[in-house]
Amino acid sequence: MCGSSVGYTGESVIPLLSGFDQERVAATYPPTDEKTLGELAKLLYRLRAVDPTKLQSMATQNANESEPEASQTMSVGDAAPLNGTIKSMQLVPIPKKLIEFLEFKQLHVLTVQINDGKEIKVITFPLPQGAKVGDRLEGAGVALQVQQSPDNAAPITSAILCNRLRWLPTSSPITGWQLLRDQGVDISLLAGLGTRNRQMLLAEDGDAFYSMMAAASALEPSKKEIPAPSEIAPVALLQGSSELTGQWIRMNLETVLITRISVTEPQRQAELGSDHYYQIDAVGDLGNVVVQIERPAGDTGPPASFNNRYPVSVVTRSLPVFLEKQIQQQEGGDAVISELKTMIQMDGFFFRLWSYETDFMAQHGGGDQFGPLVIAATIRNKQPDSTDPTGVNLIGSAAACALILGIFGIWAWQRRTDSRDRAVRDRKKEKEAESLRIP
Repeated sequence: MCGSSVGYTGESVIPLLSGFDQERVAATYPPTDEKTLGELAKLLYRLRAVDPTKLQSMATQNANESEPEASQTMSVGDAAPLNGTIKSMQLVPIPKKLIEFLEFKQLHVLTVQINDGKEIKVITFPLPQGAKVGDRLEGAGVALQVQQSPDNAAPITSAILCNRLRWLPTSSPITGWQLLRDQGVDISLLAGLGTRNRQMLLAEDGDAFYSMMAAASALEPSKKEIPAPSEIAPVALLQGSSELTGQWIRMNLETVLITRISVTEPQRQAELGSDHYYQIDAVGDLGNVVVQIERPAGDTGPPASFNNRYPVSVVTRSLPVFLEKQIQQQEGGDAVISELKTMIQMDGFFFRLWSYETDFMAQHGGGDQFGPLVIAATIRNKQPDSTDPTGVNLIGSAAACALILGIFGIWAWQRRTDSRDRAVRDRKKEKEAESLRIP
């Protein structure tokens, strides 16, 4: 296990910490009074602006060198890696006068056991509420205190300040979290997702989004015994409870539109293991529930109503063979966007409620549409052999058709236009596909 006891490091982080030099960093630890505790909190605030990926790279750049003795000696302010197990944890409030400026209230002070039984003090932002002794942590930070090794080897880090740590719980009562953790997902990323319910996809969602999609795509090939997911209806997800984030769920849906979305950032391509993924716009059955979305403040008129069905968005790294074949047969080529109506069953992880603009909401309710965003691990073909044995399939009613045309009116309208407008339609579709990319 690689720990923070290494006697060398990559680079000093001090140039990235505005207002701090090595002497000021060293004076923050150990915090003996309110003044030094305040300084430690200010340092963590400055460290928050440093990209955790960059910090990790700085901490480990020399770790794999064949001649580590040629590396720099560890000093206060250097980047240092962390990989260990929580032995103790304590929440410490920061001085009240700093809360408004720093925008956080507490520090987590941890004792972490690293390699060879050695321990290190770790100061970081509060871990998720479920974190406990015995859980593993991985990441990197800034060396606050460096001590001489007992065996007179290179100095070692005895205290480290971290802006973000990967939390790997030993176990979780939430099945989905355990599955994601087993695939290496940083579970601490899930804690903040629910706080952004009913918002657009934001840059802050990116790390969780791509790591969860990569983990979901690896579940089936892993051949591990996977517990059965909980069957859930869209209306349960619409309640928007943050407790549902990361839940392992099963839903029966009908597809409406499938979009291939390019991933252009090399880092995200590496995380996902692909240069694209797919978004499946679908609808799920509401049963007898009617969902009403109130208009924005000051906008008069009745709320937008959804009867029987509600939009659900599904993302997946790759499509199952049966969907690929149907798209190929229908579109006759490598389509970016395909209007495809078929029944599916999806096993996956609930991400969060997200919002997006639709024609339907603009015409009937104002504001943005919001709905569940789910990351698929498995998609099964549930289309009946008969085209419509009862005369009305899941999306066969007039109300459902109105819903589809409202949400995806641009595509439905363009499908009915003359072939001479095909080039214009394709350009419009490309533009719409671009708008679906997550930051």
